Amino acid sequence: MTETSRRHFLKGAAGGAIATGTFATATLTAGSAALTARPAAAQTASRAPMTGTELLAPPTIGAEPGSDAFWDEVRAAFNLDNYIHMNTGTTGSMPAFVQNNLAVYNHYKSSDPLNWRDNLEADYPDIFAGGGDDDPIDARQARIAEMYGADPEEIMLSYNTSDGCNIVIGGTPWQPGDRIVTTNLEHSGMLNPIRWARDTHDVEVEVVTIPKTVDASMTVDDILALFEPALSRPLGEGNKQYLAFSEIPYKNGLRLPVKALTELARANGAYVIVDSAHGWGMLPVNCHDYGADFIAGAGHKWLCGGPGTGILYVRNSGENLPPFYSGNLRQYRESQLGNRDWNPSFMQARGEYNRPALYAMVDSADFFDRIGLERIYEKGVMLGNHLKDRVADKWGEAALWVQKNPEPEFATFLTAFNPLAAKDDPSQFSEMETAMNGIRDELSAMSDPKIYIRTISWHSEPSIARDIPDSVVGFRVSTHPLYNSISDVDTMFDALVERLDASGLEQLKA
Repeated sequence: MTETSRRHFLKGAAGGAIATGTFATATLTAGSAALTARPAAAQTASRAPMTGTELLAPPTIGAEPGSDAFWDEVRAAFNLDNYIHMNTGTTGSMPAFVQNNLAVYNHYKSSDPLNWRDNLEADYPDIFAGGGDDDPIDARQARIAEMYGADPEEIMLSYNTSDGCNIVIGGTPWQPGDRIVTTNLEHSGMLNPIRWARDTHDVEVEVVTIPKTVDASMTVDDILALFEPALSRPLGEGNKQYLAFSEIPYKNGLRLPVKALTELARANGAYVIVDSAHGWGMLPVNCHDYGADFIAGAGHKWLCGGPGTGILYVRNSGENLPPFYSGNLRQYRESQLGNRDWNPSFMQARGEYNRPALYAMVDSADFFDRIGLERIYEKGVMLGNHLKDRVADKWGEAALWVQKNPEPEFATFLTAFNPLAAKDDPSQFSEMETAMNGIRDELSAMSDPKIYIRTISWHSEPSIARDIPDSVVGFRVSTHPLYNSISDVDTMFDALVERLDASGLEQLKA
């Protein structure tokens, strides 16, 4: 097969091997088709030709940035046909070119398990540009660091947010009397490591209660006032304190002010661990500007990088670095105890981790960077605010668990709401949850289009005890700017209202 016919075949048919049939890739304009490759290798006894796959660059979007046509081209990069995906807060959807590239990386690895990375670099000479000499993964770490305001040695490509939280809390030398300040809205990926530190090292845990309803008048100072009493309580001599919280609690979609909370923590001698499961891909995060010591987040949610991917930032510059050894205990060294003069990205070496998935995640991140992180954030906030307006117009602001705030720093792409008249009655929790789950399932059973949202529940007690029953419930809708639109929001909302009206349940009134 000639090089010309090889390229034609690969672009037209290679992706079809990924799942069942073929998937539609976005239209690739000049300069953004296949990545530069050398001619196909001749088949030899020692190495079969690597055919049937070819890496694709992120689509080039030709329309005016920010225009409707621009976002239509971006949407075309995904194969969510007749599907309104509004649960990105649980899992995202990979762009078609990323699906293709994941298959390519796995093809190289399977074809030559020994030399697959050398072969990949030989066929795509620039693929690991920007990294160090030790490991091609360095280039991927450097790319993420560039996007998110970090140094390359501060980035580890992890499995997910929970993995990052485990590494951080498991790698902290706790002692009795140390304190962790957290909130009542944390995910188990943060909560269970905190419980482990409490149960195995006698670490004290202080729980800050985020109000059940966050009204439109909430300010940054109001948020700080919730945390200040716990952080300012005296510590025992020689003890250390940590503030561990979610930048965007997955329960209600509130964005907490990381930089301001970090400054408050610093003023009270505390280190900071941030669960940013919803940060990478949603927010224009700048790690150094945030000032936090650790930021753990997901690659498979808003960054659309595929399952089993994440990003962990470990601050390794500036003053007063927190005591920390490798929570990836495969890389534990005695020399790390009491010593921060080591490279956190060293934790990347953890046995046979999924390099193809991480390479593909960074390919997706490149697409996001080309679109523009600020542009993505602005559109996502617009979609979220449009949904909040629809909810408020129909049922009043009281239906929103986090109301639309005039201060932009609180805005996210997650909207949680309960439109039922019994919303604030814990005795009606089970009935409301059952009804909402039924409506959620009816939406997902639709086919023209299928609509995927989530329901969510939590409690508002100042405790991380496991036996506290949930008393708050709502729908949770994720509006992703790359594959959701105003039309999608309206279609979802109208379908939800139709089914809610048919249920006969008493609703709030605007």
